Amino acid sequence: MGNAEWPKHVPGATDDEQLSLLALLRDVVPSAFPDGVLDSAALLRAVSADGGEPGFAFTWPGMEQAKRDARAPTSATLVPDEAASVRWADSQDVLIEGDNLQVLKLLKNGYAGRAKLVYIDPPYNTGDTFTYNDDFSVSESEYLRATGQVDAQGATVARKEVKGRKHAPWLTMMFPRLVAARALLRRDGVFLASIDNNEVHHLRLLLDAVFGADNFVDMITWRGARKGDAKLTGAGQDYILVYARDRSWLKDQDIRWRERKEGLEPVYAKVDQLLSRHGQDFSAASKELKAWFKALADEDPSKAHAHYCFIDSRGAFFPGDIASPNPRPNLIYDWKGYAVPDNGWRYEKKIMERLDADERLVYPDSKGKRITVKRYLTEHETWAPASVVYRDRRSASAMLKSLMGAKVFDDPKSTDVLARMIAAITDEGDLVVDFFAGSGSTGQAVWEQNQKDGKRRHWLLVQRPEVPDATTETGNNALAEGYGTIFEITAERLRRTAKQLDPGGNTLGFRVFRARETTLRVETVVVRREDADPNAQLELLLAEAAKPPVKDDADPLAVAWEVALKATDTRLDNAVVVRDVGGVEMYEFAGGANGTLFLSFGEFNLDTAKALGLTDEDTLILRGDRVEDDTTLTLAPRLRSKLILLERTPREVSL
Repeated sequence: MGNAEWPKHVPGATDDEQLSLLALLRDVVPSAFPDGVLDSAALLRAVSADGGEPGFAFTWPGMEQAKRDARAPTSATLVPDEAASVRWADSQDVLIEGDNLQVLKLLKNGYAGRAKLVYIDPPYNTGDTFTYNDDFSVSESEYLRATGQVDAQGATVARKEVKGRKHAPWLTMMFPRLVAARALLRRDGVFLASIDNNEVHHLRLLLDAVFGADNFVDMITWRGARKGDAKLTGAGQDYILVYARDRSWLKDQDIRWRERKEGLEPVYAKVDQLLSRHGQDFSAASKELKAWFKALADEDPSKAHAHYCFIDSRGAFFPGDIASPNPRPNLIYDWKGYAVPDNGWRYEKKIMERLDADERLVYPDSKGKRITVKRYLTEHETWAPASVVYRDRRSASAMLKSLMGAKVFDDPKSTDVLARMIAAITDEGDLVVDFFAGSGSTGQAVWEQNQKDGKRRHWLLVQRPEVPDATTETGNNALAEGYGTIFEITAERLRRTAKQLDPGGNTLGFRVFRARETTLRVETVVVRREDADPNAQLELLLAEAAKPPVKDDADPLAVAWEVALKATDTRLDNAVVVRDVGGVEMYEFAGGANGTLFLSFGEFNLDTAKALGLTDEDTLILRGDRVEDDTTLTLAPRLRSKLILLERTPREVSL
């Protein structure tokens, strides 16, 4: 009997996102497919509670192209570069050279739902026009036609507005990348995007469209140095938009982000100094501490702790409210004749007795006044991440210049600020993704935070091989230092950081992959001409189908990685071993969630399968043109969908 579901076949490209979405809709809303084809009106009727009334929509010229870009598959692949890597065999951090949209699509199989945090620092689009690559540059005439400001003959039909010409291409570039990035996030995942005034309003709307407005968390203001040439306001700030993959789920799970408060050490040092100076005269010490806090600049992080302005032998504290927020009968009782709060005390009587014995209660000079409880700074060292961050970005530029020996990159992000956010949101074993890697600040920030708290987070960075701009001082410096692309700066920065943080070379490293053309023979489109001989056309089709599935000059290891990434959930940190099994070269990918993956591109038979020691949990990928039908017929019932054939023309195997 025939079974078309197994063995499976290696796809030549990533999935068509539109077909995948239609399959999901067909499963969830079958009524929207009355005759097997999506009926948009039926879908709206099925999901609308208000009769399908039009609502708010965010649109721009190029949006449909952006949607097509998001859906389109890619036939590209990722090729390993062990020579450019650091400690390849043991590394779980990954740096990828390539266009980030292609790369994100290639990561979907292995990384969907695995990233805890995605952080990006995309192009800020500060010029009069925006060009990310040739596909996104838009001429003024094209923009005016797309926005209906001129007719087909070029005649003006509305007041000309061309400023949107830089925003529309930027949005078209960003949309498909955000869609692909969202798929990588876990249910408790978080998305952060740095942006400035030029596009923050557009990016907020775009992220609302991709993530859902209900998943917006906050817009963090990153205050840097004031601009010395500012004419109206001091400026000098950027923003970080924060979105949750599923904010309602975070709420249901009572997930809280916490970071260690900044500015604690100066406060502790000042308290120690005052205790040493004043001894048991806590009143004098407290008075001087209040004066010290008052003299601090507003942007000094220690200023945020100014309410901890009282001192005793244990350190700095503030007198906290001891009234209950909600009325409860067991909290209303007499306590040494002091006035009972309307809702009662915050603590039960036994706890009050314990606090009193521990000298934690502060008694006022009158029975009619409220008792307070000492809350020590040392017991409250964490809080939710602040919505305003103060950090002069010039220090990050100086640090990178010192590390690289020259100023080769403009405006790198401060690794300490990124590390704070990473620490607050992520935990042991979590994955951090940055697909606009720039100079590699995110990778360094993860490493630095891991050293601070002893956790083992991992990162995956993507950067285009963009040539430095020779018209700028920084670009000239980069080229003079021998960096042909920004990616080379990224990689070298991470190599130097690894040496700096891990001088012995025992723990830090990363794998390098590069986006390249497919190693497989992608199906060639054969167009029939009216004057063509039908027999010749058929011979051409048969000749194309008879060609091997792998290009003649393809590197077998590169083929193995491509097939593994496109046909399975293999990740880029999986261990790969090349084995000789009965004279047949086998590629073994270990570390997957579902057994071991074996690939063979040579002649494979049942003796090879026996020598390999396959289990029912393993996956086996074979070249269809180098395996006999009797081998496939024997293995398919056992391995089912875990037997995958690489061939030009998929065959149905009769079982």
